[in-house]
This record gives sequence, C-alpha cells and structure tokens, in this order.
Amino acid sequence: MCQVDPGDGTAFDAWYAILQVTDEERWGDPDGGLSRREVHAAVSRHGGAVEYRCLAALNASGSTVGIGLCEVPQRDNRHGATLDIRVAPTYRRRGVGSLILAEAERGLAAAAAAAAGRSVVSALVEVPLAAVATDPSSPFARRSGFVATQTGNRRTLVLPLAPGRLARLRSEVDRAAGGYVVHTFRAPWPGEYLDDQYEQKRRMSTDEPSGDDRREEQVWDAARIEESEACMAAQGKARVVAVAQHVGSGRLVAFSELALPQDHPSEAWQLSTLVLREHRGHRLGLAVKLATLESLGASLPAVTLVVTGNAQENAPMIAVNEMLGFEVVANGTFWQKQLRISA
Repeated sequence: MCQVDPGDGTAFDAWYAILQVTDEERWGDPDGGLSRREVHAAVSRHGGAVEYRCLAALNASGSTVGIGLCEVPQRDNRHGATLDIRVAPTYRRRGVGSLILAEAERGLAAAAAAAAGRSVVSALVEVPLAAVATDPSSPFARRSGFVATQTGNRRTLVLPLAPGRLARLRSEVDRAAGGYVVHTFRAPWPGEYLDDQYEQKRRMSTDEPSGDDRREEQVWDAARIEESEACMAAQGKARVVAVAQHVGSGRLVAFSELALPQDHPSEAWQLSTLVLREHRGHRLGLAVKLATLESLGASLPAVTLVVTGNAQENAPMIAVNEMLGFEVVANGTFWQKQLRISA
C-alpha cells in the first residue's frame, strides 16, 4: 500500500487508470466517468475545505491493482470522511479492497484519536439497474462492517424536452409561481447575489438528505466560494445557474446549478437545487430547474443528457424530476461504518 502524490505523473496515471477502467466497466462508456483533469484538479488542492488522499494497492511487480480515494473535510464535519474503493477486475476476491479499506481506516482513526474525537467512514455506491443483482459492493460493505443509512437513485434526462412537455411545464410554473421572478446566468454568481449565495449554500448543507445524522452545517463565505470557483475552473467546468427572486423582499429564495464539463460536452450534471423552506409550495424547484434546461437548449444544444441523483426520501425533488422526464438508471446506497478510535 502507498499514498499517491498527485504531482507524480506516472504514479497518478496508474492510479487514475484503475478509476477509469472501473467506471467504464460499470457504466459501459469509456468517457463516462470523471476525466483525468477533473480528478487531478480536485485531489491536487491543499489547505481548503476538503483534503483528498489517493491510496494505491500494488502487486508484487509494483503495478497498481486497486485504489482508494478518501475525501477528508477540514473545516466542518470533521467527524468522518468518505471513501471510494476500486479494484482492477482481475484482482478481485483477493483481499485488495479490504487492504485499501484497512489502510484508509488506520489513517482516519489516527487523526481522530489525535483530535480526541469519534469518526465514521462513509461511501456512496451507485450501481446500474441491470447490475444490481450481481454487483459485489453490497456484500463487501456488509462484510466490512458498513451499514446502509440511505438509498436513492441516479436519474438521467434526454434533451431536448418535447415541445408539448415544455409548454405544460411552463404553464405550471406560470400558474403557481406568482410573486417570484427567475434569473438565469453563467457562474460565478453576480456580486449583488453573493450574500444570498452564502445563505443558500449554508442551508443546502443540512437541508439535502445525506444519510449522515451527525452532519454539521457548513460555513460558506467569500473564501470558500473563491476556492470552489477555482477548483471548478481547473476542472474545466462551467455552470449554468437559475435563481428565483422573491419580488416582495428582493431576496433569492431558490436556486439550481448545472455543471458543464468541457471534457464531456454532451453532458450536464446537476449540482444542487434548493428552495428555502419558507418559500416552498410555489413550484420554485420546477421553475429554477426548468430555467437551467431552457438555457441549455438556447445556448448549448450539444448537451443532450442531464444526470442527477436523489435520495428516496426526497419525494418533492423526485416529483419535480419526474415531471421533467428524468428516468431512473441506477440504484445508490449510502454506507457508513463507525471507526474504532484508540486513545
């Protein structure tokens, strides 16, 4: 086992190759996962809200046969971390995944003990519907002491929307969203919206179902926004944003963001959608999501697929996505394991 330095191009390429081949195996698309640029830009950043550790399991000849990607919050939610484990197909059922998990746990437990705190390790695993019955992730998680704390689904939407559906959705929004106006723009957010952006990001951090009952509220300020924007730029991702403004107060009360990866120009990935609780019941979730899709149709017709995910308990957002025409393509499970901390 070793920890890979993203600055070591040869070692990182070997690490990324396992991520790429397992993404292709799972999703059936050689370009369907995160690009090297997207991953490298994230894991190379230091001193921010999140630190990443790239773990590699090597065979006797020194070749990478399994990897772990550990995401470790630094400013809030420091009670745990998330972990993604991948093993090359020909090296499965040899204990490689267990070796990676044990190494990740040792590092996290040592850090937690030094801080006199308890910790958990979490993992989100998505499995295409056709592979659910045979995928080894659930048996591995249970054998390793993980407990499923949340289930959900990945959904996709093929664009463009049919004209009849689009007309019906526009009519629904016009009927229900009186007293609000929707604005659409490309990120970054305009300066006059920044205070509302901080507030909505803060509210989003605990409003969205996560499967972690210890999740803490995140602090969003100018520094964190700048850090996020810099990472997105390094990853080659633009964003389309729609916000709903309450006419009476002038405040922004809902937003939705789509990421547009340059390395996958036919795809858009849903980042976040939120309607402040006190403004729900006016179809604002539908309004802002529909606005982002209409913006794509007008300026980026090459985008033909939108990808999103929903916890099964998030019935209101699932209802919005079904109205738009999203279809379930994969099951997702959020797993958690309590670490054993030694003083």
